[in-house]
Formats: sequence, C-alpha cells, structure tokens
Amino acid sequence: VRVTGCGSMRIMNRRSVRTPLHSSRLRRGLTLIEVLLAVVILGIGSGVLLLATARCLAVISKSQRYSTAQRLIQQVEAEHPLTRAGIEAGTESGRFDDDADYRWEREIKESEDENRKGLYTVRTRVSWSDRGRESFEEVTTWRFIRPEEEQ
Repeated sequence: VRVTGCGSMRIMNRRSVRTPLHSSRLRRGLTLIEVLLAVVILGIGSGVLLLATARCLAVISKSQRYSTAQRLIQQVEAEHPLTRAGIEAGTESGRFDDDADYRWEREIKESEDENRKGLYTVRTRVSWSDRGRESFEEVTTWRFIRPEEEQ
C-alpha cells in the first residue's frame, strides 16, 4: 500500500505495478518444453489410433474369410448332396472354381457302436492359407439312415 500526498490515499496492488523485472516474466507464447510435450502427446495418440485402425482392419478381414468359408460349406452341401443311397464312409475333397484360395474336405464316418447302426458323422471343412498360416471353418453333422433290414 502506498500513500501519496494531498491527503488522498491511493491503493495500488502488486499486479498493477509493472517493473522491468515483472515484464520479462510475462508469457507471450509457449515454451519449447511445452511444444515438445504437445508433440510427444500427439505422436503417442496418433500411434495408438493407427494401431487400433490396423487391428480393426485385421478383424474385418478375418471375419470376411470366415463368412466366405461358411458360404462355401453351404455350396459343398448343395453341389455334393448326401443321399440315402450315396452315403458311405470315406473322405472326399476338392477346390472351388471361383475361390482358388479355399479348399474343401468332407469326411464321413459310420458309428462303430452296434446300438447306433446307421448313424453317420459328416465333417465338412473349408480351409485356406492366410499369410502363411492355415485356417479353417468346419461343420459337423450327424445323419441317421435306417439300416435296410429294419425297413
């Protein structure tokens, strides 16, 4: 608090008094450390976003592969149907004309249990290679065909 002449009192706070010492401390921009810190934070954030985007694209690609495999399993069932007269234990396989990366295999096994005579396990598998790694989608069904002597 400063007192000035003529009997009047004038109150001045420290913020209103500007000295050369205080004017050099005024901030008129960002310091180098603040800019570097902002760049580091931005870089880390961008890296995380890029990594998350790449992971999402990989999941989408994998999902499309499995969806295609499901469609191709249905195609195998339609093109090579199992009939009452044509079912017998064994394995058959092949490739697809329109999807050269995919292969199919069907394995038919008859139950060895005497009480389950006429029960067949049919395993249909579509496989593919994705970046040197083998993957597959498989469907297993059971078919019962009453033996000839019981009909």
